[in-house]
Amino acid sequence: LNEIFLKIGRVLDVRWVASSYRTVKVVWKMYPALYKHFKEASEDKYRDQKTRSKYKGLCKRLESLQFLSDLALMCDVLSELSQLSLDLQSRDATLIQADKKIKRTIRVIDSLKTINGDYYAEAVKAIKQMMFKGIPLCNNIKLVCINKNQFITSIINNLNMRLLDNNEEDKIIIQDIQILDKKTWPADVNIRFGEQEVKRICNRFLLNQEKTLRGLRILIDEETNEIEELNEINNLIKTIPCSTAECERGFCLMNIICTDIRSRLTIHNISNLMMININGPPLSIWNPTDYVKSWILHHRTADDNRSRKINRKEKESLKQKLWNIL
Repeated sequence: LNEIFLKIGRVLDVRWVASSYRTVKVVWKMYPALYKHFKEASEDKYRDQKTRSKYKGLCKRLESLQFLSDLALMCDVLSELSQLSLDLQSRDATLIQADKKIKRTIRVIDSLKTINGDYYAEAVKAIKQMMFKGIPLCNNIKLVCINKNQFITSIINNLNMRLLDNNEEDKIIIQDIQILDKKTWPADVNIRFGEQEVKRICNRFLLNQEKTLRGLRILIDEETNEIEELNEINNLIKTIPCSTAECERGFCLMNIICTDIRSRLTIHNISNLMMININGPPLSIWNPTDYVKSWILHHRTADDNRSRKINRKEKESLKQKLWNIL
């Protein structure tokens, strides 16, 4: 049980939301085991009084109605936020997709005010029966439940702050990019529909305006979506990052390369190793012949007499006089 606790970590830490959801989900799933562990530890005579009191307090908190209600609410909310977090971490996620997914998640979380989620519904049923997974529940007046509606409103407000609609310039970019989505078009589309929006995108990101406009007219006039003239703007839309996941992957890779026992790497070498790791080909198709020839040409083999040699100067030990006495 202790090993599992070490693996699941802390709730609401600085890590991704998915980690917090896994943590509360494990607590929900292992509720009887946790209660039994705390109960036995609080009655263990081999532990000191302070430790037994601590476990007794944990046991009382675990069996309280307030804790179960808060745990269920956290599970419902974090399950939605966890899925959103994983979606935004995808390399294929575009700015439009991210905006839609955030708005969809906001609507889902807002619905939890009126329609209970799976975890909260199970908790309400358990509270009525005063029994959850075979563990008797009790009302702890010292604990105060999280205000459900207020908590959900706070979550929604924080999500709304991350929408591009809050910034007028970003809002215009979203609206301009959506012009290329046929689902947003009116029933009767003029051949010059969306020209102003496309011009703004081209001017902002220095794209070929004439070529892109020609591609837009082909998109309006024909059924196909595979238009060569729009490749440039389509690649632009896919390139705009919608989260910091890629930066986090870079930092994670840097920590893997530069460790405590490999800390003398220069910034240049770390950058090169990261470049190879991220963009390099797999070993199955990599041909090392040219690199081996270059290595040998510069006399870097271990048995080459012309290899660079390290001049190691013998330093006189500061304890030499002491050693002479001994």
